[in-house]
Order: sequence, then structure tokens, then C-alpha cells
Amino acid sequence: MNVTLMECVLAFAAGVAGSAIGGTQTFVLTGLVGLISAVLATCGIDTAVFDAHVLNLIFLPAVIFNGAGFATAYAAKHHEIRGFETGRSLAFTGDVRVFLMGGLGALLGWLFFSLMVALGLPADQGAITVCAIGVLGRILFNQEQHYNLRGIRFLQQDNTMYWLYLTLFSGCVALLSGYFGEASGLYTIGFSVSAFSLVFCFFDPYFPATHQITIVAGYAMMYTHNLVLAVVMGIIAEVITDIFGRVFNTECGTHIDPPAVAIFLCSLFIFTVFG
Repeated sequence: MNVTLMECVLAFAAGVAGSAIGGTQTFVLTGLVGLISAVLATCGIDTAVFDAHVLNLIFLPAVIFNGAGFATAYAAKHHEIRGFETGRSLAFTGDVRVFLMGGLGALLGWLFFSLMVALGLPADQGAITVCAIGVLGRILFNQEQHYNLRGIRFLQQDNTMYWLYLTLFSGCVALLSGYFGEASGLYTIGFSVSAFSLVFCFFDPYFPATHQITIVAGYAMMYTHNLVLAVVMGIIAEVITDIFGRVFNTECGTHIDPPAVAIFLCSLFIFTVFG
């Protein structure tokens, strides 16, 4: 594992900054940075340096989002905020301990991510890192329930129309992502669009997250060039996200990112079977 001191310093600083920005807000910025990189690459501009230091380090969700999420989980023990409220800036706390935890969460995220890359884990290494730091935050800082009984009861009920809606919605999003990825060769651009689109959730709390669908569909298309499989995998990613979120995230004490869980599991399957 080749990790430099400067990378560690940048990761720590990104976590501190991410804590002030807010977790969801950092992810929106990740989407924006990804779109900028795609536009520059399409224009024939070499983005290697930009991607290495900005997109895949400072604004890597495994770094900056993890820092904000880890700090939020810690802040809930000392301030008027709940540990899953990753859409809030922590600047209101004025607490140096909170921001140090943000830096630590980001640094741990970068080290774990680098380890996964060095080991050649056949999955989205960023996604498993977001999951791992989320689990660590729950183990260390959770003060509320670890799983949601109401979510379990929902899954036990007959919600046929809801699951049909979820299948239709995720299938169409996956279709668009897979088709555009194959046509353009930008298989992960859907992820950046989905991440940036979360800016709308600040105006409408019901605005859906779709990055787990678009990235999984993009991966499936990149490895198989089969649009039907891309759609199926996108639907599976959304179902995993919904089920995990209802049981282990919604109304629980800290945030363990459901889309990251889905991205990791689906990418592990795609990379292992078709890689």
C-alpha cells in the first residue's frame, strides 16, 4: 500500500472541511467535480492530475463524505443534532473535537480505501470504505436504536404497488444510465449526474437518490455491454438500498449509507462474475 504523507494531510483536511460543509453537500460537490472532469476529458484535456488529487482524493466520498458522517455521529453525543443528519453543516457546534473527528474519519477512509485498492478487491473500493467507516461510527458513537423495527414491519406487509413503482422507477433510471454509458463510453457519468442532482433534496425532502442505480448499471454495461443485465442490476441495487435503509439506517442513531451497501454488493458480483 503506497500512501504518502501529503495524501494523508489532504485527506484529514478534506474531512475537517467536509464537516463544516455537511455530508450530503459534499456528495453534491463530488458530483459536480465528476461532471467537470468528464467535460474536460471530452474536450480532449488531460485530467489525470485533476482526477488524482481532486476527484479521487479530496472529493472522494470515502474521504470527504466519510469525514462529515463520522463527525456527525460524534457530534450527536455532545450537541443538538442526531447522528444520521448528514445533510447538516457542523459549523454550528464550534467544537474543535467534532472537526478533529471529521479529519480522523476522512483519514481512516483514505487509508482503508488505499488498502482495498492495494489488495485488488474486486468491487467498488470506495463503496466498501463508506460502509466500513459508517459501521465504525455506529459502533463508537451510536446512542439510539441499531435497527428499525418499523422498517422490518413494512417489509412484512403486502406493499405490491410500492415495489412495482420501485421496479419501474429504478429500471428506467438504469436503462438511461446504461444506454448513455454505452453510447458515450462514459460508463460512470451517471453517478456524477445522480450525485449532483441531490442538490434538489434541499428543496424537496422526497427527492430520490439514484447514484446506486446509475453506477451499478454503468458497471454492468461496462463489463457486459448488455442493456438488459444493466437494467436488472440497477433494479437490484435500488431494492438493496431500500431494504437496508429501512432496517439499518432510517431512524437509527448514526448513518450507514444504504446506497454504498448496494454499490458494494452489486459491484462485487459484477466484477467477480464478469471481470
